[in-house]
Amino acid sequence: MDFDATAQVDQILANYEASRLIIWITLGVIVVALIALGTEFWVNLFGVIFSPSLTFQRILGEAQTVPGLVIIAITGMACGAIVNGFLSNEVIVQKIVDTINSDMVKQGGDQLDQVFKQTQSDFSLVGNLDYVREYIFQAQSLAVAIPIAFLVAWILWGLAGQLASMIAGNKAGHGITNLWSAIPYIWIFLILSTWLSMLQMAGRSGVNIIGLIVGLFMVFIHVVMMREHGRYSIANAVISTVLTGILYPILLVVVTILIVGIVAQAAIYL
Repeated sequence: MDFDATAQVDQILANYEASRLIIWITLGVIVVALIALGTEFWVNLFGVIFSPSLTFQRILGEAQTVPGLVIIAITGMACGAIVNGFLSNEVIVQKIVDTINSDMVKQGGDQLDQVFKQTQSDFSLVGNLDYVREYIFQAQSLAVAIPIAFLVAWILWGLAGQLASMIAGNKAGHGITNLWSAIPYIWIFLILSTWLSMLQMAGRSGVNIIGLIVGLFMVFIHVVMMREHGRYSIANAVISTVLTGILYPILLVVVTILIVGIVAQAAIYL
């Protein structure tokens, strides 16, 4: 199945009003959610930027998971709205298509397909790439898929962070719920990072440096968060941050395989 990026863009432009409506609805939901979070959210966000150590001490100590979940949902919806808003740009669409068609993605898909076969599953990641290419650019799909992906990633990143913290020497620090409360105040900067990435893909000059600064800042405050989480030295915090980045994709693959395996086994008895 050949993918015509120009035809896909034409389809997006034909549904322009629906796309814009989804963006405005998303922004409205975000505003309502921010109002519900109250001034504490803004105080914490300001503190993470200008006094991350003290702020993370307080956030980790309170372990308010529900507000963290709301912030993650806001971040996912905002990123989805940004991506959807840029999909009228043919250059960006083609770059996303090229990424999906890259050899690295195909090789990874082939390896996962071998695992799926061992679980007696008919699911094929490679075989579904055409389906992904067909539907990934629809505004409705992005509006739902990206926030859900953020929620799943938040859960697994917290689990990876907790395991990494324990490996790095967390013996008297906080638990996973504390980590889930703090992570959203780092990930919210992905809104800015996503916007900069879209500008870069669209060919805007000068955004690479800004994007690098935002990325380095996120790594820095993650290290600070892990130090306060585990109550250990900055060196251990760096180690736990690196381990988190290593453990997360492993957990993602394991969870994916488990879900596919469970569905495959359930299908045998249905």
